[in-house]
This record gives sequence, C-alpha cells and structure tokens, in this order.
Amino acid sequence: MIDEGIVPFLSLSTLLAVAVLALVSKERTKDRMRDPNAPVSTLAVDGKFGGVAFLRPLNERLRVVRRVELVPLQRDDA
Repeated sequence: MIDEGIVPFLSLSTLLAVAVLALVSKERTKDRMRDPNAPVSTLAVDGKFGGVAFLRPLNERLRVVRRVELVPLQRDDA
C-alpha cells in the first residue's frame, strides 16, 4: 500500500525542488545582471579573454605570426 504512493510523491517532490532551485537561480542571475560591479564573464567580449575567440577561424585570431627556424639538436654519443 505504501509502495504505490511513494513513486508519485518522490517525483512530485523532485519536480518541486527543481522548480524552486530554478526560481532562486533566476533571481540571483537577475540581481547580478543589475549589479554594475559584478565581474564580467570570460566569454563576454569585454571579458578577460576577449569573448569567444576560439569560435573564429584561426587566421582571424592570429594577429602576429612569427616564423621560427627549427634546428635539430646535436647529440654527443661519446
């Protein structure tokens, strides 16, 4: 008798917990968006890494390309 009611109870309580967590997270996000002193995301264009630069093609990301000559190492097999 108890087993028949536990699955709906657990599913509804889980659904309620997720809904409450989503609403709390939404309010925290809105509060942070309103705060001008909040740290900027690293994915933002004005962030630490200049946005999502990794999504641009490689030739657009590279500003300066240096050519480096590779010289093989000499080994002393003495």
